Amino acid sequence: MSGERGHLQALLDQVLDLAGSPEAATRFAGWRYTENGQVLPVGEGLWATTDRIGPYCHTFLDPDAGQAACFATLTEGRTRSIMALRVAEGEIEALVARPAPFGTGGAFGDGPAALDASTLDPRWLAEIDPTERASRDALVAIADAYFTGLECNDGKGHYPFADDCIRIENGFRTTGVQPSPSAGKTPYLEAFRAMSAKEQFETGYFAFVDRIRDRRFPVVDVERGLVFSFAFFDHSGTIREYELADCTPVSAGLDRPFSWMIAEAFRIEQGLLTRIEALMTECPYGMKPGWS
Repeated sequence: MSGERGHLQALLDQVLDLAGSPEAATRFAGWRYTENGQVLPVGEGLWATTDRIGPYCHTFLDPDAGQAACFATLTEGRTRSIMALRVAEGEIEALVARPAPFGTGGAFGDGPAALDASTLDPRWLAEIDPTERASRDALVAIADAYFTGLECNDGKGHYPFADDCIRIENGFRTTGVQPSPSAGKTPYLEAFRAMSAKEQFETGYFAFVDRIRDRRFPVVDVERGLVFSFAFFDHSGTIREYELADCTPVSAGLDRPFSWMIAEAFRIEQGLLTRIEALMTECPYGMKPGWS
């Protein structure tokens, strides 16, 4: 198993090393590549524009499926972004969350800088005791339960979070965060970010997420209890005013249709989500992933 992990890590490293290099088109000739759901030849998109990868790189390896994935920061000229990358023999899939052009801002602050200044939580890397490891199917079911609980969220579903679960979105922690100038910009109010992941779901706040579709779980690491997934969060723009689970009226602030293209990773221990890292970028409503 260690040899298979080493092979996958080497393959992922090679892909990352050749980002922005003209050698990539030759090395990966004939490979299927998508960037934010669009089929491109290797040599275009980030392959032509990347000047540097890292230093942040969070890796996931699945020897059983022969697939690897990572979250990584990248630099294109003066633009700093975060990327989710999936690699298998003959396949490369990238989701790049780039800042809005021309300095128009966005929902999140400088996530790449936040990640590059951080140290990867060692909880992600620890092996699960062999006597407590869940099966591949069980891990996927728990990760999928997260999406089901978020879809049309009413605060009354099954939310398999550990009390100390930490969620990172586009570089920033979004659970259990006490207000401070260093907390970073996110779409959430300070009081909401201060809640635990389970408490947030139990409010019913995410009711405006109409549909979570095209859920895929290509990378699963049973030894470490990890699942790396892709999905789309659809917002129809029709859920503008609604009530939380405690009947408090709120405004979603959304009045147009759009989707988030999402890459999300989960650490699962004893049937509960303990760590979550997510990357999202806005895309046209109803867009397809480019993969079956």
